[in-house]
Amino acid sequence: MSDEELQKAGREPAELTDWAFEALREEMERRGLNWAGKGAPLPSQVKQHEAVEDAGNQPVVLRRYRDMPQAFVEKSVLEDAGILCFLEDGNVVRMDWLWSNGMGGIKLVVRKKEAEKLLSERPADETENTAKEQ
Repeated sequence: MSDEELQKAGREPAELTDWAFEALREEMERRGLNWAGKGAPLPSQVKQHEAVEDAGNQPVVLRRYRDMPQAFVEKSVLEDAGILCFLEDGNVVRMDWLWSNGMGGIKLVVRKKEAEKLLSERPADETENTAKEQ
């Protein structure tokens, strides 16, 4: 490869495999070229670090619904509050609502950190009323 091709390949070092990153690093050093990955950690080490930070962005199922209307209403309430969410399996249930029970219903999915925030904001008197009814 020419010097320009090597520098182009090294513009996004995090997109390379560890093996390709090491090979590119050795060749860049041998040729005396500067690049973005000089002195950077291996891509696998960077991705592991990002995965730990991103644990709160994992999708979780907040609720399940048998029918579409209630799912749409609660999804719109969350969206109005600024919470990103989506309905999983909603299109399949629209095609044939009898599949809803077999698929586990329509799932309202939010980020894990949003779900934790919603659950922690639950009013105390609502918790007490639920306990009294049982």
